[in-house]
Amino acid sequence: MKTLLLSTLLLFLTGCWESSKENVLQKTETQHVETSTIPEGFSTWVRAVNSKKIDSIKSYYGAASIKIISSDSVLTGSDEIAQHYALQPGTIQSISSLFAVEANKQRDINYEFIKYETNNGQWYAQLLIWRMENGKKLREFEFTSNISEETNNNEKNIAERRNLWIELCNAHNPENLVNMLYSQNSMYFNHKPLIIGQQNLIEEYAYMKNENYTLTLDPLKMLFVNDNLVFEIGQCNGTYNGKYILVWKKETDGVWRVFIDSNV
Repeated sequence: MKTLLLSTLLLFLTGCWESSKENVLQKTETQHVETSTIPEGFSTWVRAVNSKKIDSIKSYYGAASIKIISSDSVLTGSDEIAQHYALQPGTIQSISSLFAVEANKQRDINYEFIKYETNNGQWYAQLLIWRMENGKKLREFEFTSNISEETNNNEKNIAERRNLWIELCNAHNPENLVNMLYSQNSMYFNHKPLIIGQQNLIEEYAYMKNENYTLTLDPLKMLFVNDNLVFEIGQCNGTYNGKYILVWKKETDGVWRVFIDSNV
């Protein structure tokens, strides 16, 4: 009888161990599938965001980092940005880089477009400015928007507006430039406090009044995010020879205007 009981108990325990082992293997395989679409360069950031742990997320942002949610919602600093991500539902399931370029070698600044998908099937496009600080790559600037698979290609319209930007800039009239080409709540980021609003930008662009100032904009990559939003990274040539970022937004009157402007 004792031998029978011991055999039965041993068989039971062995079955439990095999079942437990199988569950562990299943979980491991599932985790592998979920992370297989995450490139190595993004994996640690995605892991931090998906963990919802504020301290982990904070490590990817600096004290002066900016995340634009909307025209009236701007997050500043690693703490605010981390708290935002920690409160977001869902997780990032896949992510990829669409375009990346070195913006300033001396200052270790790079621009990038990425897109990612969440576990609820939503796709997002993100505009990033990276900066190295103490040997660590930080997200200095972010702007994210829903991305549509099918969008109207507005390249001709954007080109016309860009040409007008160049014309007004080289006419040395920053007031006309900003009033005609920029949103009322436009934002300008130049690695210093964010400038918001047309009047503040007119004052910032006062250097364009110099008769010797010349500038052209040559796009390197345009991302048509949706029917009302276009991301643009390009090269300035003239008095200033650096990279630039423009976010074009089609407003309620159907006119494309600059919503976000940035350069190094």
